[in-house]
Amino acid sequence: MHARHSISSLVAGSLLCGVCNIAMAAENSELAVPLGVWGLDSAILPLSGVYGQIVAPSYRASSAKDANGNDVAFSKSIPGITVKGTVNARIKVDAVVPKLVYVSEDPILGGRYGGYIAVPLLNKSRDITVNVTTPLPPALQQKIGLAASQAASGSKRGLGDIELASFIGWKFESLSIVAAMNVDLPTGSFDKNSQVNLGLNSYSFRPLVSAAWSTESGFDIAAAMSYNVSTANRETDYKSGQYFHMEYVGTYQFTGNFKAGLQGYVLHQTTDDKDPSSSSALPLVNGNRARVTSLGPVMSYQTDDLKTQIELKYLREMSARARPEGDLALITFSRLF
Repeated sequence: MHARHSISSLVAGSLLCGVCNIAMAAENSELAVPLGVWGLDSAILPLSGVYGQIVAPSYRASSAKDANGNDVAFSKSIPGITVKGTVNARIKVDAVVPKLVYVSEDPILGGRYGGYIAVPLLNKSRDITVNVTTPLPPALQQKIGLAASQAASGSKRGLGDIELASFIGWKFESLSIVAAMNVDLPTGSFDKNSQVNLGLNSYSFRPLVSAAWSTESGFDIAAAMSYNVSTANRETDYKSGQYFHMEYVGTYQFTGNFKAGLQGYVLHQTTDDKDPSSSSALPLVNGNRARVTSLGPVMSYQTDDLKTQIELKYLREMSARARPEGDLALITFSRLF
């Protein structure tokens, strides 16, 4: 009985490190870009002034995809045995993000300029279920799976990485163009031994350009393209790859106050992750290049004085690689002071 307990502890202990990193992949799958937050008002500057904005995203994922788009599985070799199995991940991220936005009245370089600060308050959790498929005594399989599941799961809430942005926008009859630079600061807590972290422990720089075309018939289309570059994690030296990010939206103005349409995003990592200190227990697979697309409905209501707006959207992710695949619901409330 004592021997069986020792074998069980050895197998479970050897497996935990690998499974935790498969499930967590914090530096591989958690991106600096706030996917889905961009909207039509980011491509068509609103009235000049100071705005208060509350963005409340809620993200749910019931699966984590590997570099080939399959559900994550694992194979861990230890002395005398190779343990294989599957990993089911239920990931939740809820946030309340107060933003303070300024848009100038006087133009510079022919356009109005401004900036904002966004302070994310996060509530994150990962509920991991590890299923061992290697033929082992049932009690041993259950013990390994339960121990690995508990070690790979976790939750945390608090301040995330603060985002700063500056922008300038031009208006040419039906065409609007905005150029911006976004910077993410490592203000969220990070612990390399934790399964859930509030920050990425690195700086991110993200130039962005967006354009919108408005028609007299009520149809508006817009798109934004950005490119994200991050510094290495200050604790682990892990450096996430660079990635291209595009958001797009098309809406129709049904009344003077209400519009609705479709929105989506595309993210494609263009360079490999790098792990010079071997901080990850697992080797990088195809550079851990993340990829995902999404699509869903969006609608907004604006008051007659154009000072208050409420926007709702629901986006479904598809074709994920090296990251979770889930759904995003988001509410944005904006008010001109």
